Amino acid sequence: MHAVDPIDAETYHRDIVPGLLAGERGPMAATGLGGLRPLTLRVGDSRWTYRGVDGRLRVEPGGRAGACECTLSVTAWTDFVSQLRTAAALAIAGEVDVRDGTVLDLFAWEPVLRALYQGIPIFLPTGAALSDAQGRPVDLDRAWTLDDSDADLAAFFAATGVMRVRGVFSPDEVAALNAEVDRLADAARPGDDRSWWAATDDGEDVLCRLVYASEHSSAIAELAHDPRLLRLSRLLHDDLAPSTDRMEGIVALLKPPGRLKGLANIPWHTDCGLGGHPVMCPSVAVGIQLTGSTPETGCLEAVAGTHGKTCPPPDQGDLADLPYMLVPTEPGDVTVHIADVLHASPAPTGEGGRRTVYVTYRPPALFENVGPGLASNDLIRSRSADQLEEGLGR
Repeated sequence: MHAVDPIDAETYHRDIVPGLLAGERGPMAATGLGGLRPLTLRVGDSRWTYRGVDGRLRVEPGGRAGACECTLSVTAWTDFVSQLRTAAALAIAGEVDVRDGTVLDLFAWEPVLRALYQGIPIFLPTGAALSDAQGRPVDLDRAWTLDDSDADLAAFFAATGVMRVRGVFSPDEVAALNAEVDRLADAARPGDDRSWWAATDDGEDVLCRLVYASEHSSAIAELAHDPRLLRLSRLLHDDLAPSTDRMEGIVALLKPPGRLKGLANIPWHTDCGLGGHPVMCPSVAVGIQLTGSTPETGCLEAVAGTHGKTCPPPDQGDLADLPYMLVPTEPGDVTVHIADVLHASPAPTGEGGRRTVYVTYRPPALFENVGPGLASNDLIRSRSADQLEEGLGR
């Protein structure tokens, strides 16, 4: 991904797509066809239509009556095929021109296209139960401790993509970290480039996140190399490293109560939801719980087993038929999640006030492609040539 050369849409569809359809990706993509209307992708003079026929995916030259037609530039098409940017990122940038439909049609087709282009499976819910690699049922409510073996921790984590580990940090350690967050929060100001703010209905600014928190706190900086966190971050991949100087570094999440405008509460998403999956994943975020977390304070929730797959965001009514995990915690607990597991940071239902410090561990490709002080989402959203040249090695 150091240099993504423009992909010619005509050549790709004529010479590459037939082989993908004939191989294992064709049936993989077809599993997501249910209910989709035909989609035409137009890039320059090239137009190709995707549709389901008798349960199989067909890709045909030209347009088709009744199809939603999405026009992309060569750059947008290249980014989409290579997963530098997702459909959501292209829509945010205003780089999708839609006729006879809406951009939601492209969103609905994206799991099928990711399966075809990249070989990423579509998550197919088979009920609320989940099994591990050995076929053993997984207890989604299970809480672990550091006394459990790496083998048991890894088997659970590989199956679910998210886990809770009890009592990792002592009350004294939690108190010291809370004091550091208090100090940084007191110094934070809107527009300081080191904090995120939301707004109340009355227009009052409310602090909801501190980024690069290790820059001004040695206690927080030391967390990146804490042996307990290193152990948990490397259960599945031993080459992950903390991204303290990029990707917003070590982050302190604060959950204010009440209805807010802004990014205090993030609905169902993956951390690579705007793009960059090939270099961001499989990142692992370790969350140190400085307060307890419950639905009243806005605790983490996830759909277990969705990491490494594409899963549409569920409606509330869908959760009973999915391996849904609500992850309440006590102060000193740690949560661990893989970046592309489908998860949410919902609004508190009550008093709010949850505090979590996140240290994220990234694969080597991230450090090769995103430079210090940069975040992949910044590059994805701006898509300026200068930033891409600096941050993505072009």
